[in-house]
Amino acid sequence: MNKKYMMFGLLFLCVGFAAAAYLVNSFVITTDVYEPFSVQYAIVGDGGNWDGVTTCDNYTGAWQNGTDVDVGGLYAGEDRLVCVKIDNAGEGDVDYTFSGEVVSGLGNYAECEAAFGNPSVSGTAAGSVTTKDGVLVSVADDATPATDCQVTLSVTRG
Repeated sequence: MNKKYMMFGLLFLCVGFAAAAYLVNSFVITTDVYEPFSVQYAIVGDGGNWDGVTTCDNYTGAWQNGTDVDVGGLYAGEDRLVCVKIDNAGEGDVDYTFSGEVVSGLGNYAECEAAFGNPSVSGTAAGSVTTKDGVLVSVADDATPATDCQVTLSVTRG
């Protein structure tokens, strides 16, 4: 074997040893990941059309946990402001989306989706505080009458 190649290999090996780091100490952390959000909802205008003035921040009625609500019927042109109250138990700011999606209709899904659309709002829930936000669930002025429309409202984070 050529001495030139042997010297190159030896030089490469020495450089490799010189570039290696010496580990002084290390440790492992073990932790759990907790859900930072607890969420409650309120429907402003539940007894009638939303007044256009009351906001989620100044709403003084009752807040509910995520339970299904039958609001009866809504007429074309009527609105309900659906509010969400997010208590962020964590110290970090976390992005969220509060959205509505038409998930079914009694044989009339297309009419339900056309009547309600899919309202959505996004924001950031600051750490260790309560954030209130809302989406306006509106029935389109030109909505075709439909029965048993189901709109799922949900909060996602991240």
